Parts: sequence; structure tokens; C-alpha cells
Amino acid sequence: MRLPSHRVAVTCIITGLVLVAGCSTPFSDDETQILIENEHESAYQVTAFQSAQGSQDGLKFDVTTEDGERRIVGFDELQDGANYTNVTLSGAERSVRVPTIADDNSTQFVDDWNESQTTIYVVETYENELVDIHVVECTRDMALTFTTASDGSFTTSSRCAKSVH
Repeated sequence: MRLPSHRVAVTCIITGLVLVAGCSTPFSDDETQILIENEHESAYQVTAFQSAQGSQDGLKFDVTTEDGERRIVGFDELQDGANYTNVTLSGAERSVRVPTIADDNSTQFVDDWNESQTTIYVVETYENELVDIHVVECTRDMALTFTTASDGSFTTSSRCAKSVH
């Protein structure tokens, strides 16, 4: 029986190392998982922002008003049901967009998400109309659930988890 050439042996070893590295990357300890559980029949865009601001009272958002004017509003103004679109957190440390699917779950893995910062979720329709805003502080993985309250209103709940896989 003839042994494989050095070239074949080296190629097999490199291929094996690449496969092992590729399979272990999705399970990196440096990743944070954001899970969106959407129990609605509509799809939404969710943007997760990180802020060093510890309190939701001090958060400021850039919004577009019904008149098309860009302005800055506080967290309380967003809760008043005003019709804003294109809502973004002013001074965000970083952000990631998670598109959702109607009646399904969506997952986003984020590298280097800072565990000591507040995460703010802005939920919008695909026409960029504000649906909800939710603030959570989790040290690692997070899950958001969209449901309908008994009065028919949109509700968001969240939980922190060691793993939401």
C-alpha cells in the first residue's frame, strides 16, 4: 500500500483545519444573540441600539415628523403615540438591524456587543413607522417577544438569557 504524497496530506490537514474553524465560528463566546419572537401576522424591522446612557429618561432620538421635519425627541415623547418615522437613537454606540418574519422567529448574532450598556429596541413597520420602543439591560443574550394584548394593542416583552439558542 502506497502512502499519500506530502502534498495530499498537507491539503487534507489544511482542509480539516478550515472546516473545524468554520464550524466553531458560529458558537463564538464573543457573540451576543438577539432573538425576536414575532407572534403577529405582520413583519417588522427591529433596530437594536446600544447606549452608555443608563437611564431611559436621558435617551434622545432623531425622528421624522408627519410633516417630514427631522427633530430630536425624548423617550417620553415616543411613548405618547405620536406618528414618527425613521426613529434612530442619538449618540448610539452601535446598532444592528434585525428584520422579522410574520408569525416566526428571527435571530441576529452580534460580535462585541458591550455587556455593560443599555440596549434600546426600535420596532418599525417596513414603511419606517414607529410601532414600539423597548429598553432592556442584559449581560448577554436577549429575546424580544411581540404579542397582542387583550385590548388588541401591540405589546413587547423581553427577557435576558444565558442562552436563547
